[in-house]
Amino acid sequence: MNPWKWAFIALVAILLVGAGTVGIKLFSGSKTNVTQTSTPVSAADFNVRLNKKQLNAMAAYYLNQYQNQSKQKVNYQFEVHDDAVLTGQTQLLGLPVNFGLSLTPKVLTNGNVQLKAKKLAVGQLNVPVSAVLSYIKAQYNLPKWVELNVHQKTITMNLQRFRTNGVQYRAEKIDMNGAGQFEFKVLIPKPKS
Repeated sequence: MNPWKWAFIALVAILLVGAGTVGIKLFSGSKTNVTQTSTPVSAADFNVRLNKKQLNAMAAYYLNQYQNQSKQKVNYQFEVHDDAVLTGQTQLLGLPVNFGLSLTPKVLTNGNVQLKAKKLAVGQLNVPVSAVLSYIKAQYNLPKWVELNVHQKTITMNLQRFRTNGVQYRAEKIDMNGAGQFEFKVLIPKPKS
């Protein structure tokens, strides 16, 4: 048994394995680790600060656009005062009935906004919130980015799913005191190459 012979064979094997590894890495496609997240990588972002008056104007604009496109038989408005308030009119037994829903907003860690239902009035009656939320969920075509949770009495505005021309939004701060301060991050997408 010649030790030099085995050493030579081991050296050739190491060189072949090393050359094979280098060859595979050189001639295979590049491999990048891409993690998929719900927030796309943006080319730029900036913050927008609104007071209650500005937020109400923006909500009225988007709701008006949505209601004109959806052709539903319910007309509603969303305004922020001491609480967030959803008011509107719908048909009940063929008669127009006014409703009002009082909500408390909060920013979730993922940048979405959750509205917790506090009180609901239909006409002059106080109605259980969960019953009406269940009815709304079943009967009305809400935007895809709005999620109702009947049991928790919450409405979540999933801003990660709300996009205008690819632009995405993220809630940073909600302060209902005084004139109010609402801060949102606007994420501008990278152009497609």
